[in-house]
Amino acid sequence: MSASVIFHWKGPDNKPFQGEGVTRDISVAGAFVLTATCPPPNAAVQMEVLLPPLDGASKAWMKADMTVLRVEHNIVGNKRSGFSAVGKGFSLRTLSKQTLRLIADPIKDSEETVEGQE
Repeated sequence: MSASVIFHWKGPDNKPFQGEGVTRDISVAGAFVLTATCPPPNAAVQMEVLLPPLDGASKAWMKADMTVLRVEHNIVGNKRSGFSAVGKGFSLRTLSKQTLRLIADPIKDSEETVEGQE
């Protein structure tokens, strides 16, 4: 499955880093991510995998804390880099269109109230 991934890790001196890419392979406990920005081996990464909508009615993503096992550069036929990471597994999160409206409506209402007070 090819899905978009956003990942974060801390480098030397706890400096935060972020990258994005797409999954080449994914399993219950890990993933291989194709990206231009690879964390170093043994780095602790927080990953969010954005799943394509299956029913058109919800947005779903998976989150996990993982450890980078290996980093590969100039992957044959891809001219990209990538890394594999493993962890205890992903947790699945979903938001239905109804939930998204419930979240968006109060935000919209509060924005209109603020604009009306100006």
